[in-house]
Amino acid sequence: MEESFMMADLSMYLLDITSNSIRADASHIMIRFEDSKKKNEISLEIIDDGRGMDAEMVEKVQNPFFTTRTTRKIGLGIPFFKELAEQCEGHFELESKVNEGTRIKCTMKKDHWDVPPRGDIGDALVLALCMNEAIHIHFDYISDEKHFSFDSQEIREILGDVSICEAEISSWCKAYINEGIKEEEKDEVISRFKSSARSDKKAS
Repeated sequence: MEESFMMADLSMYLLDITSNSIRADASHIMIRFEDSKKKNEISLEIIDDGRGMDAEMVEKVQNPFFTTRTTRKIGLGIPFFKELAEQCEGHFELESKVNEGTRIKCTMKKDHWDVPPRGDIGDALVLALCMNEAIHIHFDYISDEKHFSFDSQEIREILGDVSICEAEISSWCKAYINEGIKEEEKDEVISRFKSSARSDKKAS
């Protein structure tokens, strides 16, 4: 019987694919997470402006036994992402051009029993930002009712010279993202975040 390798939740897929973008020297990563009961669909799309791949490499990276990395024996994120889409009655898209970037999208049937939980999206995004603080990550979460956005450039403008990777700041960022995904009003979440950030800067 063919063995299936699945990650515990969607945040782990997000972190793995985003890490690939960072290793490909992307300066801007756009992430779109859609969760629709009306369409009975969940989709996760990552677009970067990294080195990109030619057609041959696009085919190779979808093979779980191929990797350009020396730190693990098999590739994980992309082939597992593809497997997840197929297993959950969805579809997988991978487009890439050399020196232009890469687009990856996984779509799943929302009520399929194999769809993993969402996981800690805030933690995944903050971990990605701390891999390279200069990177610009824009994240959109879209449901039938709300549209929440997180933009790392906006957060840096609020923080000034304070690092996102400082423990208190990273905790605020995670909470900001996860509360936004819970579909609170964005203005209320941003207001609380700015207030906390200002208080911390005054105390330091």
